[in-house]
Amino acid sequence: MTAMWQVIFYTGFAVIAFYFFLLRPVLQDQKLRKKAVRELQVGDEVITSGGIIGELKDVIVPVEGPTEYIIEIAPGVRVRAVADAIMRRLSTLEGAEPEPHTAAAPAGEVTQTRA
Repeated sequence: MTAMWQVIFYTGFAVIAFYFFLLRPVLQDQKLRKKAVRELQVGDEVITSGGIIGELKDVIVPVEGPTEYIIEIAPGVRVRAVADAIMRRLSTLEGAEPEPHTAAAPAGEVTQTRA
């Protein structure tokens, strides 16, 4: 009888640990990304899941179907993308200061100076 309760306890503990360590952080990230995409405005610079970077020109919200975004990737070149294809807004990164690269590398470590 005790062995059965131990199995139930450890199984329940494993399910709870799985939720808090693996599933919950992923669900929170998805929720934050969806919120950020909903708050996009015309003029924001965005990146798609395919790696295309462009400026948001228009938002189309149809009665049925997914929300579409018109993205200008070059002057005069516009593409349509669904909301799920937008990964993040890049224009929020403009205010962040880049880290200075003045520190010397430790001995024996190679640094890359160009991409």
